[in-house]
Amino acid sequence: MNRFVLTLLAALLLPVSAAYAQNDCSHVTSSLEMVPCSEAAKKAADAQLNVSYKQLMTRLESDYRTDPALGAEYAAKVKESQRAWLKLRDANCPLEAFEIETGMPAHVFAVNSCIARMSRERSAYLDKIVPALASDKSTSTAPTRDACPLEEFAPFLTTFSANSESQRRLTAMTVKSLVLKPVAGKDRSTFEPSTSGVSGTTFTYPLMAAITPGKTPGVEIEEVDDSHVNVVDKRAGNSNIKIFNFSRQACWVLEGIEDWSISEKDLVATENPGMSRAENFCYQRAEALGGLGFLEQYRLTAELIEASLDNFVCAAESGDAQASLSAASLSLSQMAPQLETPKVEALFKAASKIPKGAMGYAKFLCSGNSTDYNGPCLHPKQAEEQVIRAITMGSTDAMNYLASTFEGGELGTKDISRALACYQMAADKGDQLGVFNVGRLGSSATAPIKVSHCI
Repeated sequence: MNRFVLTLLAALLLPVSAAYAQNDCSHVTSSLEMVPCSEAAKKAADAQLNVSYKQLMTRLESDYRTDPALGAEYAAKVKESQRAWLKLRDANCPLEAFEIETGMPAHVFAVNSCIARMSRERSAYLDKIVPALASDKSTSTAPTRDACPLEEFAPFLTTFSANSESQRRLTAMTVKSLVLKPVAGKDRSTFEPSTSGVSGTTFTYPLMAAITPGKTPGVEIEEVDDSHVNVVDKRAGNSNIKIFNFSRQACWVLEGIEDWSISEKDLVATENPGMSRAENFCYQRAEALGGLGFLEQYRLTAELIEASLDNFVCAAESGDAQASLSAASLSLSQMAPQLETPKVEALFKAASKIPKGAMGYAKFLCSGNSTDYNGPCLHPKQAEEQVIRAITMGSTDAMNYLASTFEGGELGTKDISRALACYQMAADKGDQLGVFNVGRLGSSATAPIKVSHCI
């Protein structure tokens, strides 16, 4: 019984276009996915490299304000070095792939992967040159005691988050900003992370509320290595998670902000006339965040899927059948928190206005709010009524399903003649599974099957 729920969820998510992970294609198992994944990784690494380069040039301009000529000479050296490195990268990567036939997917994948790897390494190298703070007004590149108040990260974070002034002072001049943006040329529910360099002076401070490490609910601290720490702020809910990237160069600074929310400016308030403005936004956020989460390629996979469920439940308050079906199905997918039984049943009842919703309700009536129930149908009479309801709405899936229950007797009635009638009904609508099963029953019968009715 539970296979239907997972199949239904998969069908629900099929229209959502997939965006590949930014840095890693090791998860790819299909040769068809190798090239687009490597292209996405190369594009993301190039964007990261561009941000790091711009950050370095900004730091040079600031740190050499008192000696512009020397600063210009330093910047010229950086430009010369970068041009030489780009030539080296673009020569090395085809060399790495030399033994693979040019133009083949494996060759493209190898070159792209090499470019992405070298670009990430170069970005890390540039980040270590002339570290500076957004508010550092000194004529020296050496940080003062006030600029770097603490060596240990936990007390530093307490100081940093305390007020707007400390956050402004301890933020890098150029910040790597990640935001979710619609993918051009795709449906409006398809979003992907986009990274750019943003001046630290353009932010509205404070960037975060005060944090006491280890004691503030909804805040997680991830130590990447000795010089990099991420602060994951979930206090505004899973639909509005922000990740703050800190690095210790000359001292601890905020160098990146990841905003994993969907901006209202990218949503349509009147997409579904049957929903309020807020419910429309919830539905679109549910599709977008779920689309990212089900890729299982981002660090926030679980949170994105849970946010999708929360937003589908919000949209389902309108009574919309599709939103209700999406919420109920996701609850039973084992990929999101499971809703209480009365809530799931209410969602399926609302969803039963459409064929897939009626079928979903039928399966719920058989299996209950369980993801591992394998016993007999709990409410066969009511379940059959919902399947018949789906059939009256033209669902060939429902016709085939009811036929299979007449073959096996899962809903209390075992009748081969009715099974054949249901398969024939589906076949008459051009359904290939129905056509196959009509032939199967006819060829396996030891005697002609009597003509009967499906419903």
